[in-house]
Formats: sequence, structure tokens, C-alpha cells
Amino acid sequence: MISADPASGPSWFSCRIRFAHMSSGSSVLVYSVSVFLIQADDYEVGLQTALARGRREERIYPNAEGGTARIAMVEVEALDMLDAIEDGAEVACLWSEDIVPSPFPMDFTFRPAASRPTNSV
Repeated sequence: MISADPASGPSWFSCRIRFAHMSSGSSVLVYSVSVFLIQADDYEVGLQTALARGRREERIYPNAEGGTARIAMVEVEALDMLDAIEDGAEVACLWSEDIVPSPFPMDFTFRPAASRPTNSV
């Protein structure tokens, strides 16, 4: 078990949680994965905190078609104790599940400065 030094206070953890999105009258099931930063005294407390955080995302609500939609926590996929958090620290890396032929030559120039990021909160 990973444990924090009690003298230094709670440690930061990154938790990756999978959610199922369902809708009545539909056979479609969609999964999402969210990454949250939490603080806890040790790994076991971190797991309980991650579970509580994920439960706060669960919902049942009316959908646009007059049915019911549901967001349900499926699992805590990962729980990682982080070292001291520094500016720019990577806390998640999600790989695409799609494996397709690359439409880009190796010397293609990507233009990340043209990014127009969305706000996910």
C-alpha cells in the first residue's frame, strides 16, 4: 500500500473514472472517462474519495425525447499518487482506440498554435 507521510499532510492523487451513459428506449451505451485530482492521506482513503467523487457525477434525468437518461459510475480505472505537483505536470494521457491508416506524411506540419480548445466544465 502506498502511504503519504502524515507530517506533510494529504497527498495529491489522480483518479480516472469510467462512466456509462444510457437512455431509455435506446440500446446505445456510451462510455466516458473523466480524470479528477483529489487529496487524501493514503491510498485507501484516496480510493474512497475517488468513489465519492464519481458518485457525485451519477444522475438520472429526463432526456430530450421524453424518456430517461442515466449517467452511472462503472469503475475507478486508475488511482495514482502524484509527486509534488509542478506547473505543467501531466495528469492524464488518453489514447484513441481507433487504429486507422495515417492520412499524414511523416514530415506533416501540425499547427497546435491554431487550437481552439473547448471548456469541458
